[in-house]
Amino acid sequence: MKESIKTKIVEKARELLFKSSEDELTMNLIAKELGITAPTLYHYFKGKDELISAAQTLVTDEVHAIISLKFPPSIPVEMKILTTTGQIAEYFMKTQLPTYYLLEDPKDRPVLLKGFREKFVEMFDAYVKTRKGFKLSPQHAMNRYLALMAADILNCRNNGTKLPDDFAEIIFGIVFNN
Repeated sequence: MKESIKTKIVEKARELLFKSSEDELTMNLIAKELGITAPTLYHYFKGKDELISAAQTLVTDEVHAIISLKFPPSIPVEMKILTTTGQIAEYFMKTQLPTYYLLEDPKDRPVLLKGFREKFVEMFDAYVKTRKGFKLSPQHAMNRYLALMAADILNCRNNGTKLPDDFAEIIFGIVFNN
């Protein structure tokens, strides 16, 4: 039972963190949103920093679960990238995760999904090696891919529109068909 309450606290902190800055997020605000008292939060977490860290870890774990999907060896790398991207985009739209989590040191914020980025570079490296005459490095291709993906997710959120079903393919095409 206690773990269930702690999980709900972390999930609420994650949700509020995505809607406001870390400075605006307080233990009292989280407690109020959950309908509990601030002392209850301190029973589970030493303070705001520990709770925010737990919320960020939750995001990282959720995204890593998506990118850690096992594909049969016969699946082309391109399809792995497209499938993973579609699921990542869906996650970002569903959770309202700020797209700066995808970008390289945006606004001097820490890159929280370093492992995700490293895995994506590996996937892009495997794909770039199959392309003759492709001039971008895997890192540059991945950064461009993620930046375009982030821009489109933000655009859809701002317009209140749904991402196209072929979103991953569109972004993939832009990056690799120059």
